[in-house]
Amino acid sequence: MAYRFRRLAKVAARSAARPEARLAAALFQALALALSCPLQSSAQGRDGAKQAWFSGVDPVVQGDRHVDAPKDYMDLFKPGAPWAVGAAGTTAFKISTQLVLRGTDDQLRTVFEGLRQRHIGLAIELGVLVNSEACGKGTEGFGSPPAVETVAKRIKSLGGQLDYIAMDEPVTWGHAKQGKNKLGYAYCQYSIDQLADQAAAKALILKRYFPDIRIGEIDAVNSRLPGLVGAEIGFLDAFHKKSGLKPEFFHADVAWDSDWRPGLEDLANRLRQRGIRFGVVCDGDLNPPSDAQWVARSLERCRMLASDPKTAPDDFVIQTWTAWPHRMLPESDPSAWSYALKATVTTLRRAQSAASSPKAGDGPDRGRAPTNPDR
Repeated sequence: MAYRFRRLAKVAARSAARPEARLAAALFQALALALSCPLQSSAQGRDGAKQAWFSGVDPVVQGDRHVDAPKDYMDLFKPGAPWAVGAAGTTAFKISTQLVLRGTDDQLRTVFEGLRQRHIGLAIELGVLVNSEACGKGTEGFGSPPAVETVAKRIKSLGGQLDYIAMDEPVTWGHAKQGKNKLGYAYCQYSIDQLADQAAAKALILKRYFPDIRIGEIDAVNSRLPGLVGAEIGFLDAFHKKSGLKPEFFHADVAWDSDWRPGLEDLANRLRQRGIRFGVVCDGDLNPPSDAQWVARSLERCRMLASDPKTAPDDFVIQTWTAWPHRMLPESDPSAWSYALKATVTTLRRAQSAASSPKAGDGPDRGRAPTNPDR
């Protein structure tokens, strides 16, 4: 498989001569080899093909954090923005709740239209738990009582079509965490049934506005929280029972500095047994020496997971919550975040094509090198 990516890797290497840029290009080729494995072993959702999701830090969240990077986030949605290869293979672009609630009308219309023109689904990471005076204030995954419906109404009123909701870490923040958050408010430590009751009610509200919405969860894999994976599976089962809606995907936000592998393998196995798509956020490390090192580390993790049948994802989620990398574009630059998306999308497309093409000796193309679209 590696020769199929030789040209693209050379282009990437020429774009930046730094050692970390060469590392990113090398990991691109390694990812290609890892993803050349058969694709049929993954869990089957509505679509059994492997998928790429994309997300970054929007201007509203940047403002909350008092940073101004990536400055080119909104450029992604302009006509002709330099991420055509990645965009063409992206299933969903995930935005924040903050952008929907506090972004301008023009910003949201630009996002919606830019995704529509590129045929990319709109996804949101949304808290489905309700805070109160007793607990949950200032905690991820929680919002005010009307927040979910407010999000749905605003997207609808501005012409958006919400295709996916990733329930934002309800088990980690609503069940597993103990004590108080950084603002001094108590964690709720709800039972799994209590979590499912709240999430089911909010999901049914979203279904009224967007009947075809696909509902899933993003949550942590972290060995420092004992029993977390079992609780996450219990939540998915309880949510299905209470709402009548089968969760379609689960995306793991892995604490890479913990003993994550046993939990991730267990999670993947249980999701596959239930026919729920298994995804993993491929991201970098905190405080990397450069943007290119962040991107390279993300690709390295994609490769590592894809090379092991026990952890091979159905969904590769190219997402960052940090200031790294500092630019989204262009996709030809190994230090830009869209480079990681392009590497993943290109690799998935080639692997899918290889899996569906006739085997050597089965037809007139025997011995012929695959067509390279980058020529």
